[in-house]
Amino acid sequence: MISSPFNLRHTCLWVHRYTGLAMAGFLIIAGVTGTLLAFHHELDEVFNHQLAYIDNQDTPQLPIAVLHDAVISAYPKHDFSSMPTSIEPDRSAVFTVDRVRDKGAKKQPKAQSKNQPLSEFQEVYVNPYNGHIVGTRDKDEWAWRNTMYKVFWLHRDLLLGDIGKLILGIVALVWTINCFIGFYLTFPRAVKNSNKNNKAKNKQTNKKRASFFKRWLPAWKIRTKTNAFKLNYDVHQAFGLWLWVMLFVIAWSSVGFNLKQVYQPVMQAVVGLEGREEKSSKLSKPSTQSVPDAKPFNDETVAADMVTKANSIAYLSRQADIAAQKNGVEIQQLLGIRWVEEDNQWQMRFKTNKDIGKKGGASSITVNAKTGNVERVNFGYQSSFGSKTDQWLSTLHMGHISYGVGHLLYQIFLAVIGLAVIILSATGVYLWWKGRQQRLKMSRDIKKSIIKITDV
Repeated sequence: MISSPFNLRHTCLWVHRYTGLAMAGFLIIAGVTGTLLAFHHELDEVFNHQLAYIDNQDTPQLPIAVLHDAVISAYPKHDFSSMPTSIEPDRSAVFTVDRVRDKGAKKQPKAQSKNQPLSEFQEVYVNPYNGHIVGTRDKDEWAWRNTMYKVFWLHRDLLLGDIGKLILGIVALVWTINCFIGFYLTFPRAVKNSNKNNKAKNKQTNKKRASFFKRWLPAWKIRTKTNAFKLNYDVHQAFGLWLWVMLFVIAWSSVGFNLKQVYQPVMQAVVGLEGREEKSSKLSKPSTQSVPDAKPFNDETVAADMVTKANSIAYLSRQADIAAQKNGVEIQQLLGIRWVEEDNQWQMRFKTNKDIGKKGGASSITVNAKTGNVERVNFGYQSSFGSKTDQWLSTLHMGHISYGVGHLLYQIFLAVIGLAVIILSATGVYLWWKGRQQRLKMSRDIKKSIIKITDV
């Protein structure tokens, strides 16, 4: 029995076809939710309109420190270490409850809000003009106002927790590999000259044959005047080529979000990504003070300090401006400020014109509350090559890039990528289905031919 020779293209086609079929449902979910999440903040304010929006007033807004005091007074059993740095005229001020880091810790106590019964919550909304509590929000609750958070967790873990993250992590890894397989399958087929007796003729044919790139060019085009199968084939192939780089970014960054045990070793080997321990050793600084009996965060605690809650935003933003000017960069946006009680420090996050994004790639400044001395300044653009690569991947995936019109254009582009994932998955399933019909028809025709020959 002679075994057929190994055919790389046929093997890749089989792998691409059936892994794509297995992933199609998950990728369609990811595409739909990803398209919505491109406008997460805007859509969340629509669904959460009752809490997020207030009537614009002619009177000036109260200082953020005053609003923070109002929240602490209303919910003394909760911790609110962070504050916004600015509030839009027609928006509520939002204060977030500190997350409990210890898994064994008890859940946050329950509190009474103005608009809902006793419940746990993560956000408090305050009217910035009078300091009145508008209400609270429990983002884990199944409610209309939490629609975008349910969309996010459906996108992140299929609403299945760690099991869902593992499933999507595996899907993302297979998708990443499939990006390269699909790219290879768009290449023009190689022509083998098996007739050894016609060498001269083969050489002449090869000279007349078009270059690789000319033969590859049709793969980038979509034929409009054709049948449904060829149209779907062209769309599947061309979309995959046009958007290949971004599709790879989305796929591989998804591995980073959900399957770190695979992502981190690969990134460490390829781009020198630093582990958490290496990062913390560079950024951490031992505390010069100890606070054995920590008191609640309020102005009485820091009354003797140079930097207080009342002047913290102005003081840190000024220090950040000085540090930015020394480094030849410009601050584009203040992202938030928080109080680090155990170290008696204030920390502010901000974005410069050289930073990659507003999350992991942003900059920060830390100031000693007692003396006002700048303890540490971390500029995002000064990160290592590995960290920058990781930041680019996550920032491009989540859309935390640019601001103003540039940010809006990228949001639209990210939504288009989500739609493209849906189209690629749907056309892939269609091509498999039509191919299966053709294979079954061929099988039936062969059986009929065999029966006819047998009868004769």
